[in-house]
Amino acid sequence: MYARYFTFNAKPGVRSEVEALADQVFGFMKSLPGFISVHFVVSENEAAYGTFSLWQSKQDADSAGESLRSRTREKLEELAAEPPTQRVFEVYEPK
Repeated sequence: MYARYFTFNAKPGVRSEVEALADQVFGFMKSLPGFISVHFVVSENEAAYGTFSLWQSKQDADSAGESLRSRTREKLEELAAEPPTQRVFEVYEPK
């Protein structure tokens, strides 16, 4: 299993727009191969936003990243104060 961790710092006052985008992204993510789950996060001061999603394979996580980037690029350029960051991690499940 693999995790994608995606974060960005938002411009002030855009929380409702970020939440609307998250709702759209969730619907799309569920349709992608290998999707397991996703959690959307927001910092206490509403400046930083992110997603933590789980995927069945690294290929699924990487493909999802490409699909999500192309689908959200324009809207994120409007909402983000700087370019987003993303990382992919292998998930270790303790024995």
